[in-house]
Amino acid sequence: MQWRNSQHGYGAAVQLVHWLSVLLVALAWVLGTVGEDLPRGSTRELGEFIHVFAGELIAILLIIRVGWRLIDPPPPPEPTPLGSLGNIAAKVVHVALYALLAAVVVFGVATQFADGHALSLLGIVDVASPWIKDKGFAHNMKEIHEALANGLIVLAMIHAGSALIHHFVFRDRTLSRMAPRFSKSR
Repeated sequence: MQWRNSQHGYGAAVQLVHWLSVLLVALAWVLGTVGEDLPRGSTRELGEFIHVFAGELIAILLIIRVGWRLIDPPPPPEPTPLGSLGNIAAKVVHVALYALLAAVVVFGVATQFADGHALSLLGIVDVASPWIKDKGFAHNMKEIHEALANGLIVLAMIHAGSALIHHFVFRDRTLSRMAPRFSKSR
């Protein structure tokens, strides 16, 4: 498989970043959703560490994805019965996914800092909070972080559902271009 995109599909680099992002978003969301239900102590601390670590990796992958998109444009959209309206909708969803990924990370960092906690960058170095602890502000940042994360999951599910509709209803190559193992032919 080629690393770069072609006229026929996404290259291995984009596919790798896409699917790693999917896994990390799912992991971070699950841990963010059930993290406070974990037993207090080392189990909860490990869950929080993994949640933050996954968020940091998501941020790195987002930067890589956007940068790669600038130097290696995506393949043209598959023709579908939805025509140009479908292409516009797909672009809007992609931009919204990128924006939500970034916003969830930003508000996650803001939550961490508002709680007065340092941010451990990939477990290597700690960045001290630039703010003093503010319980009310931290609560507001957490609420926004959670709402954006839930919105991201909903939009990601719509994105995945649309890919499945393309594959099983329209029978086009939209899904197979990102997941070549489903491809009938290259």
